[in-house]
Amino acid sequence: MSRSDIDDKVRQQVGSALGKPADFPGGDLLADRGLDSLTSIQLTLSLEDDFDIVFADDEISLEHFATIDTIVQLLETKIDG
Repeated sequence: MSRSDIDDKVRQQVGSALGKPADFPGGDLLADRGLDSLTSIQLTLSLEDDFDIVFADDEISLEHFATIDTIVQLLETKIDG
């Protein structure tokens, strides 16, 4: 799966979690865009389902879920395994 494909899927899931399109720069902080603890849990579960993966406890962190770009980077490592 290409980085662009991963980015598109992540944007769909982020948009769904936030209830609005995720048509902002990938480096924007998701917390500034409305992502809170509840929506971050929903996003994590949606990404696991969508990409057929399981995040390890240490991967579910602000560092990895701060921006769309950091989520895409994490998913690239999970998918490329």
